[in-house]
Amino acid sequence: MLTAKQITAKFQDSKTLPHVAIKVTQLVNDENSTMQDFEGTIQLDPILVSRLLRLVNSPFMGLPSKVESISKAVVFVGMKNLRNLVAVEAMRDMFKGADDGSGFSPRNLWLHSASVAIITEIVGKRIFGDGREELFLAGIIHDVGLIAENQVAGEQLRQACTLYQPGKNSLIECERQIIGTDHCEVGYLLAKEWKLPSGVLKAIRYHHKVDEAIKPASVVGILQLAEYIAGKMKYPMILDKIEPLPAHLVRHVKSMMANYKIIVRDLPAEMAKAKSLYESEG
Repeated sequence: MLTAKQITAKFQDSKTLPHVAIKVTQLVNDENSTMQDFEGTIQLDPILVSRLLRLVNSPFMGLPSKVESISKAVVFVGMKNLRNLVAVEAMRDMFKGADDGSGFSPRNLWLHSASVAIITEIVGKRIFGDGREELFLAGIIHDVGLIAENQVAGEQLRQACTLYQPGKNSLIECERQIIGTDHCEVGYLLAKEWKLPSGVLKAIRYHHKVDEAIKPASVVGILQLAEYIAGKMKYPMILDKIEPLPAHLVRHVKSMMANYKIIVRDLPAEMAKAKSLYESEG
């Protein structure tokens, strides 16, 4: 049996989260940061520079002339999109690996995480009028603990995934039984090490907690709603398994069913637009 601290200590990729991603997050949170600070940090990562310029010069941005300066690109893209882009780029390589038939697949988990990030942002804006940038960040990184568990205790994780039966038990219960800890605690420790915002830390730690005290409008509540919607749209955390929505969130959805129906109707187009910004090269 392993503890969350033991898994994070053994997780080799925890040291490969680009220092650029951590630094950009710190700069975004520092009101005294200058454009020179951002430019000096971003230019250390050629891949990020390439994707930033690709984003700012995309049809989505609709700028009249080509932007080739990092500082100008940051101005046009904005802090929110910049941090989202950095988060996606930093996380992408961690979610690699084939599906071995157990139900757990790093690639599937990446699609789930990307979808949840997009849906979290949309639900936050449209249902709660909440445009906090940490919503997308929480969505893209919320299941990183599963990636750490997969590297350190892959066989046990697959046993937990097999044991997991939505409606009868929860994945974190199965993880604790087989591994000794769960991906929420592991992910929380990793995110804390990476110095991510406190709201994101809370979302990672409690996104599987069933508690009436978790308000639908909170980051945790919105993340839980997004995970459920992503599962219904065929982007579940574990293949063919969708965790039921907590009863108090079911009541919330029913009370605003018309609004959620519009979101579900618009989601394919919204996700296609967002994915065009964050898709892999090639």
